[in-house]
Amino acid sequence: MVGHTEYDFSGESAIVTGSTSGIGRGIARSLIEANANVVVNSRTEKDVRETASSLDELGTGNAIGITADMSDPSAIDDLVENAIQEFGEIDLLVNNAAIWPMEGEMIEANLDNWDTTMDVNVRAQFYASKLVATHMRDEGIEGSIVNVTSQTGDRRTGNRGIYGVSNSSVNGLTWRMAGELAEHGIRMNAVSTDLADTRQVRLEAHQEGEASGRTEEEVLDEWASDLPLGRMGEPSDLADAVLFLASDRAEYVVGTILRVAGGGNLQ
Repeated sequence: MVGHTEYDFSGESAIVTGSTSGIGRGIARSLIEANANVVVNSRTEKDVRETASSLDELGTGNAIGITADMSDPSAIDDLVENAIQEFGEIDLLVNNAAIWPMEGEMIEANLDNWDTTMDVNVRAQFYASKLVATHMRDEGIEGSIVNVTSQTGDRRTGNRGIYGVSNSSVNGLTWRMAGELAEHGIRMNAVSTDLADTRQVRLEAHQEGEASGRTEEEVLDEWASDLPLGRMGEPSDLADAVLFLASDRAEYVVGTILRVAGGGNLQ
């Protein structure tokens, strides 16, 4: 590789939603290692507490856990309010929390799956952004908001229909809201994933492996070999993109969806 980058987020405070596993945990870890204060979040108190405790010693900032079900707007109210009370201000919001419904064709999907997916994957990103951006505007904070989306939001066909529609909506939210927030010095962008090492991806690989007589790793290797770079994405790959977008190195980047997909975005 050419060049070497290090980030310093000392004195900055962030909320990372859905951050007790997978991509979210990787983002939280990288921010803490860069000395930020970080709110770790999920809807399970035990996971939040254990994750915050395990990450807290990795940097000079503080890691705290706040439990919130992102499908519940009142829980998002409490999450943002408690984060501000704890750290004084919020400089970065990473909207990572999402669900991945295992539906078949969209014509067979039910409204409950639709509502739940949109509530968590789209409405929560909008509402958390609205609350944090209002705080930033009112306090004169030139902060950053980074949404997490996926390549399903760009593709016109394929499975994961409702999930794909939710990510298309996140893309649209990023473009629309970024334009409004920029005049307040608040930069909204997004990172878009493809095949990444997450609990959900491993669950699908395990199920396919059981059905075909292969191991989970064999299935993952096959999927990864289809990508131009020939490997599956790691949480750290997405974390690197988030830290870049949130840093002063990206101070002129607004409303961009950064594809961190190993070339999967070209397919």
